[in-house]
Amino acid sequence: MASFDHVLPVALIAAAALAMLAAAGFFLSERRAGGRAAAHLLTAIVTLAVAIVFAVTVNHAWRLERDRENERRGARLQHLERLHATLRAEADALKNLARGLHEGRDFTLAANDARQAIWLDGPLTADIERHYPDYFQERERLIREILRYDTELGRLRQIVSASLPLDDRTEPFRAALVPALVGKCAGASSAPPFPRMVNSSMPDGRAHGVVNGLLQLYEEHRCPPAAARAAQDLFDRAADLADAVAAAGDAAARYAEETQLRGSCTYAPGG
Repeated sequence: MASFDHVLPVALIAAAALAMLAAAGFFLSERRAGGRAAAHLLTAIVTLAVAIVFAVTVNHAWRLERDRENERRGARLQHLERLHATLRAEADALKNLARGLHEGRDFTLAANDARQAIWLDGPLTADIERHYPDYFQERERLIREILRYDTELGRLRQIVSASLPLDDRTEPFRAALVPALVGKCAGASSAPPFPRMVNSSMPDGRAHGVVNGLLQLYEEHRCPPAAARAAQDLFDRAADLADAVAAAGDAAARYAEETQLRGSCTYAPGG
Protein backbone atom coordinates (compact mmCIF):
# COMPACT_ATOMS: atom_id res chain seq x y z
CA MET A 1 0.00 0.00 0.00
CA ALA A 2 1.22 3.53 -0.83
CA SER A 3 2.33 5.73 2.03
CA PHE A 4 2.58 9.46 2.65
CA ASP A 5 6.19 9.36 1.43
CA HIS A 6 4.93 8.28 -2.00
CA VAL A 7 1.93 10.60 -2.19
CA LEU A 8 3.76 13.82 -1.21
CA PRO A 9 6.10 13.94 -4.26
CA VAL A 10 3.12 13.50 -6.58
CA ALA A 11 1.35 16.39 -4.87
CA LEU A 12 4.42 18.61 -5.10
CA ILE A 13 4.80 17.86 -8.81
CA ALA A 14 1.13 18.68 -9.40
CA ALA A 15 1.42 21.90 -7.41
CA ALA A 16 4.58 22.89 -9.30
CA ALA A 17 2.86 22.24 -12.63
CA LEU A 18 -0.10 24.41 -11.61
CA ALA A 19 2.26 27.14 -10.43
CA MET A 20 4.06 27.10 -13.76
CA LEU A 21 0.77 27.31 -15.61
CA ALA A 22 -0.24 30.23 -13.41
CA ALA A 23 3.04 32.04 -14.08
CA ALA A 24 2.74 31.47 -17.81
CA GLY A 25 -0.86 32.66 -17.84
CA PHE A 26 -0.02 35.70 -15.78
CA PHE A 27 2.87 36.61 -18.10
CA LEU A 28 0.76 36.23 -21.23
CA SER A 29 -2.13 38.14 -19.69
CA GLU A 30 0.13 41.03 -18.68
CA ARG A 31 1.35 41.41 -22.26
CA ARG A 32 -2.16 41.71 -23.63
CA ALA A 33 -4.25 44.83 -23.26
CA GLY A 34 -6.76 44.63 -20.46
CA GLY A 35 -5.26 41.38 -19.25
CA ARG A 36 -4.53 42.43 -15.68
CA ALA A 37 -7.97 41.40 -14.40
CA ALA A 38 -7.73 38.11 -16.22
CA ALA A 39 -4.28 37.55 -14.72
CA HIS A 40 -5.59 38.08 -11.20
CA LEU A 41 -8.50 35.76 -11.88
CA LEU A 42 -6.18 33.09 -13.25
CA THR A 43 -3.91 33.44 -10.24
CA ALA A 44 -6.86 33.02 -7.88
CA ILE A 45 -8.09 29.96 -9.75
CA VAL A 46 -4.66 28.33 -9.74
CA THR A 47 -4.17 29.15 -6.05
CA LEU A 48 -7.49 27.50 -5.28
CA ALA A 49 -6.52 24.50 -7.40
CA VAL A 50 -3.23 24.16 -5.54
CA ALA A 51 -5.06 24.33 -2.22
CA ILE A 52 -7.47 21.64 -3.38
CA VAL A 53 -4.59 19.42 -4.54
CA PHE A 54 -2.89 19.76 -1.17
CA ALA A 55 -6.12 19.13 0.72
CA VAL A 56 -6.88 16.00 -1.28
CA THR A 57 -3.29 14.82 -0.92
CA VAL A 58 -3.21 15.31 2.84
CA ASN A 59 -6.59 13.62 3.24
CA HIS A 60 -5.46 10.67 1.13
CA ALA A 61 -2.22 10.37 3.06
CA TRP A 62 -4.13 10.45 6.36
CA ARG A 63 -6.45 7.68 5.16
CA LEU A 64 -3.48 5.57 4.07
CA GLU A 65 -1.76 6.03 7.42
CA ARG A 66 -4.99 5.21 9.25
CA ASP A 67 -5.37 2.00 7.23
CA ARG A 68 -1.76 1.07 7.95
CA GLU A 69 -2.28 1.67 11.66
CA ASN A 70 -5.43 -0.47 11.62
CA GLU A 71 -3.48 -3.24 9.90
CA ARG A 72 -0.73 -3.01 12.51
CA ARG A 73 -3.24 -3.15 15.33
CA GLY A 74 -5.02 -6.10 13.74
CA ALA A 75 -1.74 -7.98 13.27
CA ARG A 76 -0.69 -7.32 16.87
CA LEU A 77 -4.08 -8.41 18.21
CA GLN A 78 -3.99 -11.62 16.18
CA HIS A 79 -0.44 -12.31 17.30
CA LEU A 80 -1.37 -11.60 20.91
CA GLU A 81 -4.25 -14.08 20.73
CA ARG A 82 -1.93 -16.79 19.43
CA LEU A 83 0.57 -16.00 22.17
CA HIS A 84 -2.20 -16.21 24.76
CA ALA A 85 -3.11 -19.71 23.58
CA THR A 86 0.55 -20.76 23.75
CA LEU A 87 1.02 -19.27 27.21
CA ARG A 88 -2.08 -21.02 28.54
CA ALA A 89 -0.79 -24.33 27.19
CA GLU A 90 2.61 -23.68 28.77
CA ALA A 91 0.99 -22.80 32.10
CA ASP A 92 -0.85 -26.15 32.09
CA ALA A 93 2.34 -28.00 31.13
CA LEU A 94 4.32 -26.34 33.92
CA LYS A 95 1.66 -27.16 36.49
CA ASN A 96 1.75 -30.78 35.33
CA LEU A 97 5.53 -30.79 35.73
CA ALA A 98 5.16 -29.40 39.25
CA ARG A 99 2.74 -32.21 40.14
CA GLY A 100 5.14 -34.76 38.69
CA LEU A 101 7.98 -33.41 40.81
CA HIS A 102 5.86 -33.63 43.95
CA GLU A 103 4.98 -37.23 43.03
CA GLY A 104 8.58 -38.24 42.32
CA ARG A 105 7.76 -39.01 38.69
CA ASP A 106 10.53 -40.29 36.39
CA PHE A 107 10.02 -38.04 33.36
CA THR A 108 12.58 -39.49 30.94
CA LEU A 109 12.39 -43.19 31.81
CA ALA A 110 11.06 -44.29 28.40
CA ALA A 111 12.04 -41.33 26.23
CA ASN A 112 14.64 -41.14 23.49
CA ASP A 113 14.95 -37.36 23.82
CA ALA A 114 15.14 -36.26 27.44
CA ARG A 115 14.10 -32.67 26.77
CA GLN A 116 11.11 -33.70 24.67
CA ALA A 117 10.00 -35.98 27.48
CA ILE A 118 9.78 -32.89 29.67
CA TRP A 119 8.96 -30.09 27.25
CA LEU A 120 7.74 -29.78 23.66
CA ASP A 121 8.61 -26.49 21.99
CA GLY A 122 5.85 -25.02 19.83
CA PRO A 123 5.84 -22.87 16.69
CA LEU A 124 5.78 -19.67 18.77
CA THR A 125 8.73 -20.52 21.01
CA ALA A 126 10.88 -17.79 19.45
CA ASP A 127 8.04 -15.28 19.91
CA ILE A 128 7.67 -16.26 23.58
CA GLU A 129 11.39 -15.58 24.01
CA ARG A 130 11.09 -12.21 22.22
CA HIS A 131 7.99 -10.88 23.98
CA TYR A 132 8.48 -12.45 27.45
CA PRO A 133 12.28 -12.82 27.84
CA ASP A 134 12.34 -13.04 31.65
CA TYR A 135 9.69 -15.75 31.72
CA PHE A 136 11.37 -17.64 28.88
CA GLN A 137 14.79 -17.62 30.56
CA GLU A 138 13.31 -18.82 33.85
CA ARG A 139 11.38 -21.56 32.05
CA GLU A 140 14.52 -22.77 30.27
CA ARG A 141 16.49 -22.72 33.52
CA LEU A 142 13.84 -24.84 35.21
CA ILE A 143 13.81 -27.32 32.34
CA ARG A 144 17.58 -27.75 32.69
CA GLU A 145 17.19 -28.20 36.45
CA ILE A 146 14.48 -30.83 35.94
CA LEU A 147 16.71 -32.71 33.49
CA ARG A 148 19.58 -32.74 36.01
CA TYR A 149 17.25 -33.84 38.79
CA ASP A 150 15.72 -36.54 36.60
CA THR A 151 19.15 -37.88 35.64
CA GLU A 152 20.19 -38.17 39.28
CA LEU A 153 16.88 -39.75 40.20
CA GLY A 154 17.34 -42.31 37.43
CA ARG A 155 20.79 -43.24 38.77
CA LEU A 156 19.42 -43.69 42.27
CA ARG A 157 16.60 -45.87 41.01
CA GLN A 158 19.09 -48.04 39.14
CA ILE A 159 21.02 -48.54 42.37
CA VAL A 160 17.86 -49.51 44.25
CA SER A 161 16.65 -51.71 41.40
CA ALA A 162 19.93 -53.62 41.25
CA SER A 163 19.56 -54.57 44.92
CA LEU A 164 16.11 -56.14 44.56
CA PRO A 165 15.93 -59.97 44.66
CA LEU A 166 12.92 -60.36 42.36
CA ASP A 167 11.82 -63.66 40.81
CA ASP A 168 9.72 -64.43 37.75
CA ARG A 169 6.48 -63.75 39.62
CA THR A 170 7.50 -60.42 41.14
CA GLU A 171 9.65 -59.08 38.29
CA PRO A 172 6.63 -57.52 36.46
CA PHE A 173 6.21 -55.21 39.47
CA ARG A 174 9.78 -53.84 39.42
CA ALA A 175 8.75 -50.57 37.71
CA ALA A 176 6.23 -49.88 40.47
CA LEU A 177 8.33 -51.16 43.36
CA VAL A 178 11.51 -49.18 42.65
CA PRO A 179 9.95 -45.67 42.81
CA ALA A 180 8.12 -46.65 45.97
CA LEU A 181 11.34 -47.81 47.61
CA VAL A 182 13.17 -44.63 46.59
CA GLY A 183 10.38 -42.62 48.20
CA LYS A 184 10.59 -44.79 51.28
CA CYS A 185 14.36 -44.21 51.45
CA ALA A 186 13.74 -40.47 51.40
CA GLY A 187 11.07 -40.75 54.08
CA ALA A 188 8.81 -38.76 51.80
CA SER A 189 5.16 -38.50 52.71
CA SER A 190 4.40 -38.20 49.01
CA ALA A 191 6.01 -41.56 48.20
CA PRO A 192 3.79 -43.79 46.03
CA PRO A 193 1.37 -45.80 48.22
CA PHE A 194 2.83 -49.11 47.06
CA PRO A 195 0.97 -51.50 49.39
CA ARG A 196 -2.42 -50.05 48.43
CA MET A 197 -1.45 -50.07 44.75
CA VAL A 198 -0.45 -53.74 44.85
CA ASN A 199 -3.62 -54.77 46.63
CA SER A 200 -5.81 -52.87 44.19
CA SER A 201 -4.01 -54.37 41.18
CA MET A 202 -4.86 -57.91 42.26
CA PRO A 203 -8.44 -57.93 43.53
CA ASP A 204 -10.35 -60.85 45.00
CA GLY A 205 -7.27 -62.30 46.63
CA ARG A 206 -5.76 -63.53 43.35
CA ALA A 207 -2.02 -64.32 43.33
CA HIS A 208 -1.99 -63.98 47.09
CA GLY A 209 1.58 -65.22 47.35
CA VAL A 210 2.86 -62.64 44.87
CA VAL A 211 1.18 -59.82 46.77
CA ASN A 212 2.60 -60.98 50.06
CA GLY A 213 6.06 -61.30 48.55
CA LEU A 214 5.97 -57.79 47.13
CA LEU A 215 4.69 -56.29 50.35
CA GLN A 216 7.35 -58.12 52.31
CA LEU A 217 10.06 -56.77 50.01
CA TYR A 218 8.70 -53.28 50.45
CA GLU A 219 8.43 -53.47 54.23
CA GLU A 220 11.81 -55.13 54.81
CA HIS A 221 13.85 -53.07 52.39
CA ARG A 222 16.45 -50.88 54.09
CA CYS A 223 18.34 -48.22 52.19
CA PRO A 224 22.08 -47.85 52.70
CA PRO A 225 22.83 -44.54 54.45
CA ALA A 226 24.38 -43.02 51.32
CA ALA A 227 21.33 -43.91 49.22
CA ALA A 228 19.00 -42.59 51.92
CA ARG A 229 20.84 -39.25 52.01
CA ALA A 230 20.82 -39.03 48.22
CA ALA A 231 17.11 -39.80 48.14
CA GLN A 232 16.36 -37.20 50.80
CA ASP A 233 18.39 -34.57 48.96
CA LEU A 234 16.64 -35.36 45.70
CA PHE A 235 13.18 -35.14 47.22
CA ASP A 236 14.05 -31.85 48.92
CA ARG A 237 15.29 -30.47 45.60
CA ALA A 238 12.18 -31.75 43.87
CA ALA A 239 9.94 -29.93 46.35
CA ASP A 240 11.77 -26.63 45.84
CA LEU A 241 11.86 -27.16 42.09
CA ALA A 242 8.16 -27.94 42.01
CA ASP A 243 7.38 -24.65 43.76
CA ALA A 244 9.52 -22.73 41.25
CA VAL A 245 7.90 -24.52 38.31
CA ALA A 246 4.44 -23.80 39.68
CA ALA A 247 5.38 -20.13 40.04
CA ALA A 248 6.52 -20.06 36.40
CA GLY A 249 3.19 -21.59 35.43
CA ASP A 250 1.37 -18.86 37.34
CA ALA A 251 3.45 -16.24 35.51
CA ALA A 252 2.55 -17.76 32.14
CA ALA A 253 -1.12 -17.73 33.11
CA ARG A 254 -0.89 -14.04 34.08
CA TYR A 255 0.80 -13.12 30.81
CA ALA A 256 -1.98 -14.93 28.97
CA GLU A 257 -4.44 -12.41 30.42
CA GLU A 258 -2.58 -9.27 29.33
CA THR A 259 -4.39 -7.10 26.81
CA GLN A 260 -1.32 -5.42 25.28
CA LEU A 261 1.39 -7.11 23.24
CA ARG A 262 4.83 -6.54 24.71
CA GLY A 263 7.57 -5.28 22.42
CA SER A 264 7.73 -5.58 18.66
CA CYS A 265 8.49 -8.23 16.07
CA THR A 266 8.48 -8.73 12.32
CA TYR A 267 5.03 -10.27 12.36
CA ALA A 268 3.52 -7.59 14.59
CA PRO A 269 5.63 -4.39 14.51
CA GLY A 270 5.13 -1.80 17.21
CA GLY A 271 2.64 0.96 16.53
